[in-house]
Amino acid sequence: MYSINKQYVDNNEYTFIDIEQQNIRVKFMDYGATIMNIVVPDVNGKMETVVMAYDSLKSYINNDMYLNAIIGPTSGRIADGKFKIDNTDYELDTNAEGTENLHGGKESFAFKFFSYEIEDNSEYTKVIFTIKKSKENSNYPGNQTVKIIYTVREEELQIEFTASTDEDALMNLTNHAYFNLSGDMKYDILDHELYVDSEQHLDLNEFHIPSKVAQNKNTIFDFSSFKKIKNNFPSNVYSLISKGIDEPFLLTHKSFDHLKIHLKDSISGRELKVYTNYPCAVIYTHNFPNELELLFKAPNKRHMGICFETQLVPNGINLEGFDKGILRKNNLYNYKTLFKFVVGEDLKC
Repeated sequence: MYSINKQYVDNNEYTFIDIEQQNIRVKFMDYGATIMNIVVPDVNGKMETVVMAYDSLKSYINNDMYLNAIIGPTSGRIADGKFKIDNTDYELDTNAEGTENLHGGKESFAFKFFSYEIEDNSEYTKVIFTIKKSKENSNYPGNQTVKIIYTVREEELQIEFTASTDEDALMNLTNHAYFNLSGDMKYDILDHELYVDSEQHLDLNEFHIPSKVAQNKNTIFDFSSFKKIKNNFPSNVYSLISKGIDEPFLLTHKSFDHLKIHLKDSISGRELKVYTNYPCAVIYTHNFPNELELLFKAPNKRHMGICFETQLVPNGINLEGFDKGILRKNNLYNYKTLFKFVVGEDLKC
């Protein structure tokens, strides 16, 4: 079941799609193909919001946190805003630190309108968002068609990321959802417990650019067993460049059906299980909040949410030994991520 509503701001029309399936309600917006809200039950059946959400539409329009939006054509930072495909050099705008390209820069899909189609039945509702990117007036090569397919079914939200191009291009798509299982953002995520199917991560340099592979064991990135997030933070966490966690985790198992991430809030009893066929997840603990107001008058402070940005390795185009993220002409880009919400289950890895 779904409904559609529209709102106008500065002569632009924004479309909202409200979906209700068994034990889950989700709201999407065509601008940025954004997840506006996810509502699921706690252990007592109380339905509450489990993502961070702005109080105002205007905050999404100027969304410098990329809150819950689709990121592309590339995700994360690209060193110096430069990359090469075969023998051709490309240069992007540098919207981060004045030196790096972040989340697609001025061409980011987070700030574009998508067209949409809806498939609806008693078992699921599917929203197919589509954007066509022209190489005209673009620093990225190729004309591309990108589809973001959200499927809402009982207790689940699945995202399929697909794209095609008419010439070799760089592609790395993700969603930037900020989760908080407390319900209506009643408290931060520091007491949430986390498991990650990962033994390695990529260290960041002073520009937040992935630089080298490092082991997770005995570091703040070791979530090979269930741990409270705050218990992994060192006492000097706020002297770190990231002020928390903002690193790419290399996922150990490649099969989509293998559990990659498991987040649990013992107070609400809510759990989130993440499955993906992407090889990497950038985990970000909302370390640099802005001053925009959130729903429920929740404080927009550090660690109010946590992102699981499943993707190819960011800046992989400039790193040895990783998928370059090159989408070849007439090939299909095809990855998917599943967010499954449950209550009161034990960790099963």
